[in-house]
Amino acid sequence: MSLLANALRQTLPRVPDRLEQLSALIDPAWIAQALGTSGKASIRRRKLPAEHAVWLVIGLALFRDRPLWQVVQQLDLSLDGQAPPAPSVSVQARQRLGEQPLAELFALLTQAWSRPAVNVRQPLRVLAVDGVVWSAPDTPENRVELGSCSNQHGLSPWPQIRATCLMDTHSHEMLDAKLGAMDCGELSLAAQLRGEDHSVTLFDRAYFSAAFLLDWQAAGTQRHWLMRARDNLRHEIVQQLACGDALIRMPVSPQARKAHPHLPSHWQARLIEVSVGGRLRRFITSLLCPRTHPAQELAELYHQRWEIELGFREIKQTLQEGEPVLRSKQPALVRQELWGVLIAYTLLRRWMREMAAHVQVEPQRISFHTASYAIVNLLAVPSLDSAGTLPKQLAALLAQSRHFVLPPRRTGRSFPRVVKKRASKFPTKKMPVSS
Repeated sequence: MSLLANALRQTLPRVPDRLEQLSALIDPAWIAQALGTSGKASIRRRKLPAEHAVWLVIGLALFRDRPLWQVVQQLDLSLDGQAPPAPSVSVQARQRLGEQPLAELFALLTQAWSRPAVNVRQPLRVLAVDGVVWSAPDTPENRVELGSCSNQHGLSPWPQIRATCLMDTHSHEMLDAKLGAMDCGELSLAAQLRGEDHSVTLFDRAYFSAAFLLDWQAAGTQRHWLMRARDNLRHEIVQQLACGDALIRMPVSPQARKAHPHLPSHWQARLIEVSVGGRLRRFITSLLCPRTHPAQELAELYHQRWEIELGFREIKQTLQEGEPVLRSKQPALVRQELWGVLIAYTLLRRWMREMAAHVQVEPQRISFHTASYAIVNLLAVPSLDSAGTLPKQLAALLAQSRHFVLPPRRTGRSFPRVVKKRASKFPTKKMPVSS
């Protein structure tokens, strides 16, 4: 470790001013720690050191429409006094870096920046877990290692990679994420997530599993959960708490007990039935007290699960500019690129939380589209011409936060799903053709 520390001390003084200015966004010590933990720190003097390669991967997400070599120029990642490296140098730097340093950096950032919002009405932090799929370039390596979905029409046209994410529904900040191939289910990835104490996590019905939910609840202090109940839920009522509100007892299947010997033969939860929009909805939760957590409030709380879907939309439609396929043609680089996307989103969301605090509004009131555009625009090379410019620009952007505030959300609106008619590229025949 002393040899690595000495090598890092010899390398860091050669870091150009551009990288020092980028430290206004991410502490270089965290990048050095991620590289050291994964054993990827640059010992030799290279045209694109490991610290620069980390920013290159993040830049690929921030500048989705730019090619690799232009991202290097945009962030000015070449060493002082040297011409921009050839595109092959950037590719080799990414291959040397691998995916682990980005995964380590994401974990460091989420742990350091995660800060629960103070809410008197809801003392528990509200989180949501869900899965999302990205498509990757159609290469033999990606097909074999990542896999793809299939249906009655055959395989998906693209290899795909799955991510299961934990998000704060109040700020849309990512708290944890796990990546896997398509043969790895969402439940398996969710079991690896790092939950939060004093929280209630919202799941959809696909995550209903006695082993998963009991382990999630027992992993910390007051780690509660809430989800929609299945229609065919096997249960018996232990205690009727109120009309449509009961403490229930459910059996654990022999298959689950064989796979998880620590499970009991039965487990308990709370089942509530609430009318939502004129339809009867059933929810199941580990929050057992009807006095502190009334049934109607829990039903309204579950609506926040949609926030993680909105977060995925922000990543795919705005940050990734609607591009349906990632860039990388090798599985390890696909995962590396995706970690860079999650870091970039976390970085943007962190600054939007600061902007929201500056004007004293909810983080959801800050427009992701316009704020992310403004933040990314500050990273252009012309904005970094003099030392200290980026911190000053960020401070100026913070002072202008009121320009990025959206109107309050309108409640009670319904958007039924409909199939829209596809526009035809041919003109419509207006008169019959004469014979």
